[in-house]
Amino acid sequence: MAGSGLERSRAMARPREGLNLKYVALGVVAAFLVAFVFSGMVGLVMYQGWLSEAYSPLVMNIVSFLSLFLGGLYAGRRAGTAGWAHGALTGFLYITVISGLGLAVFNQLAPVLVLLGRAGLSVLLGAVAGTVGINLRR
Repeated sequence: MAGSGLERSRAMARPREGLNLKYVALGVVAAFLVAFVFSGMVGLVMYQGWLSEAYSPLVMNIVSFLSLFLGGLYAGRRAGTAGWAHGALTGFLYITVISGLGLAVFNQLAPVLVLLGRAGLSVLLGAVAGTVGINLRR
């Protein structure tokens, strides 16, 4: 009987396996908040004339992927298990929402190959970020 209590405490001490969509959603929200702040900073820099508008697409892509990385990092760190999966799903949802917003606001969608490339890069970057995030746990 004493052995069963020990097994139960070991099972309770192990983190629960699988995806926790709460942390994926929090990662997406964190990515959007970071993107919002960084976009404001980039806008201010461009408004001041310290950066040419010719670099705007490149800078905004960097901001978007940096935000995605930080969101995946956050999701993986908070989840505690399957960091790569939490990060990859965070990246996929982030790029899906961004593409949907682009379609809603500008009433046009990027070419399919561009969307597929961005989605693939987002999933890969999110998976790497989630893996890094899970390894940052205390």
